[in-house]
Amino acid sequence: MVKEELDSAKLDSPVKKPKAPSSSSSQHMLVKIAVGSSNPCKIEAVKQALQRVLDRKAEEEQKANEAGEEPTDKPFKVVLEVEGFGVESGVADQPFGDEETRTGAKNRAKKAYEEYKKKHGSNPALAIGLEGGLEWSSPMDDDEDEDSDEIIDTLWCMAWMAVYGKRRKLLVDLLASEDSKFYTEKQKPTFGLAKTGMFPLPSAIAKMVQDDMELGDADDKLFGRVNGKKSNGTVGILTNNVITRAEYYEQALILALVPWIRPDVYGNPFEKEPSPGFFGHLICSSRNGKK
Repeated sequence: MVKEELDSAKLDSPVKKPKAPSSSSSQHMLVKIAVGSSNPCKIEAVKQALQRVLDRKAEEEQKANEAGEEPTDKPFKVVLEVEGFGVESGVADQPFGDEETRTGAKNRAKKAYEEYKKKHGSNPALAIGLEGGLEWSSPMDDDEDEDSDEIIDTLWCMAWMAVYGKRRKLLVDLLASEDSKFYTEKQKPTFGLAKTGMFPLPSAIAKMVQDDMELGDADDKLFGRVNGKKSNGTVGILTNNVITRAEYYEQALILALVPWIRPDVYGNPFEKEPSPGFFGHLICSSRNGKK
């Protein structure tokens, strides 16, 4: 079995999709991803999100093959190699608000990118940071206890995702929607960002956080467990595992990948529709009937 690595080598312009090996050659494309955390939930969330994007792309290509719009040779199989790095977020252990939480996610992504390069001597295809955060808001009506003089603000749980990397030809061709025909290449690493949905935490947890306890510790104390943040998380125990922590992150991770999925509409906002060989690149020559 032959493995081809997606590394940091610069490819020549204009973009032409590498000729896909025939299915009989059993070749793989190894895509290396760095995650700014050693938490297994976060690493699993990254794997699931990227795999969903790749699976969707494979479905599109299969339909195009069946319709005769793509070459008959099936594309090589993409294999994800996801590696976690226990980097610091550069923000408080318990971030509050969008700005601090988003900054933590970006810092984790950039540091994972750098640590990967130090360890392996080459850049990862992408580096990803995930940072959970909290937000206070005025009390909801059903949070008010008529028998208590103490009114606790509502504490909301959320998280920010940061995807960091170059928008390179081969990576874009692996992830981009079939609706994307052109894109503007980014030689410098850029960010894709997205935020999860929010949900209110129990008032018992809010009180503990108000007393300077981190959410993970408050969760463990309330529910009588150890290291819940490394299993299903607070969202998992509150939803009876209908939504696990990895699943909670997954949708936001896919949204943070949008600049790579639809690069045609996430280029320079001042650019007009590009043309091949100018500042715009063909994503995949086979989409235009070329080989």
